[in-house]
Amino acid sequence: MTTRREIIAFLGALPILSLAGCGQSATTDCQPIVLANDRECALCGMTISSFPGPKGQACVDDGNTLGFCSTNDLLSWAWQPDAKPRISALYVHDLSHTRWQSPSDDAWIEAAKAVYVVGHDREGAMGHSPAPFSQKKDAEHFVEAHGGHVLGFRELDWDALKASS
Repeated sequence: MTTRREIIAFLGALPILSLAGCGQSATTDCQPIVLANDRECALCGMTISSFPGPKGQACVDDGNTLGFCSTNDLLSWAWQPDAKPRISALYVHDLSHTRWQSPSDDAWIEAAKAVYVVGHDREGAMGHSPAPFSQKKDAEHFVEAHGGHVLGFRELDWDALKASS
């Protein structure tokens, strides 16, 4: 039988136990996953693999990885105020190492490390979604063939997304 003293000691320890995880940084070792053929976009619900163009992934604080049918949808979701604190990593297909028509799940890059072509003529799941590249020279070749202009990750904003659509 539990004594009153044990119950009081346990209740007194609860605040200390609840602080045990404080001060630890969020896990950022999340890696991109294979986007299965039936996986749906976390923003619009479309089947991710049914469309051409670069896709996106977001690792979130609960350990899950969300898939997106386009870089447009990934960024639209990531820029929402309620999404920002949940994000531990963002990934996009690297068009320096894969094709627009059927991007490979072996070719991901951290979204912040990519350069993007906006305002081009290539269509994907959500229209003319920003085209991510790890190599600026590849982005410039893409611009020569498909139009648009190159922006860094920090230069992307809602106006750039509108210019892409």
